[in-house]
Amino acid sequence: VWDCTSSSGSRPTLPFKILGILLLLIGISFAAEASGKSVFEPRHPAKPLRYCSAYAKWEAYVKSDTSYVDISRFPHMTLDMRYGTFQNVTGHDLYCGAKRAYLKTMAAQKLRKAIRLLQQEKPGYRFIVYDAARPVYAQALLRQTVAGTPFSDFVSNPKRGSVHNFGYALDLTIADEKGNALDMGTDFDSFESRAGEQGEADALKNGF
Repeated sequence: VWDCTSSSGSRPTLPFKILGILLLLIGISFAAEASGKSVFEPRHPAKPLRYCSAYAKWEAYVKSDTSYVDISRFPHMTLDMRYGTFQNVTGHDLYCGAKRAYLKTMAAQKLRKAIRLLQQEKPGYRFIVYDAARPVYAQALLRQTVAGTPFSDFVSNPKRGSVHNFGYALDLTIADEKGNALDMGTDFDSFESRAGEQGEADALKNGF
């Protein structure tokens, strides 16, 4: 949840400014609207898999495309690539433990601008990136995880693609000078009602 106003209701606070810069970047985490749907509890796979061959092919393609930028070494930023671990909604390691992330050039430039702004306003704070450009095969596996559930519409159809698949979306949060992630209301990949648009509004109204 982004707190977009100051306590006095006047000058926008830091998260609002950054949200404006990253408006085209932020990939909305999977979430359920507060419309009677229960919280999604993914089925853990009996045999978790690592998609190393598929990821290697995708990364080779991205590296050969000069319109992509490797953002892994951007300053004041930490990678926590959840889909490169088994600790995500699918239960599989979709990125084969990868420690790199990529964005299209325009998106990467906006990220650099957001980093500069964060350092001006809150020196010592940093971004934690959970996901950036995403392979289509990973999108298909995410879609498969929620197929047949009331939450299937919260994962873009891989045949059409999501903004992540085109390299223009970024999932991130902000950490303070001690490395503690700020409370955004829900965790990454949350299907809680307050992670959705209406649920977020209700949470803010109730002081969460």
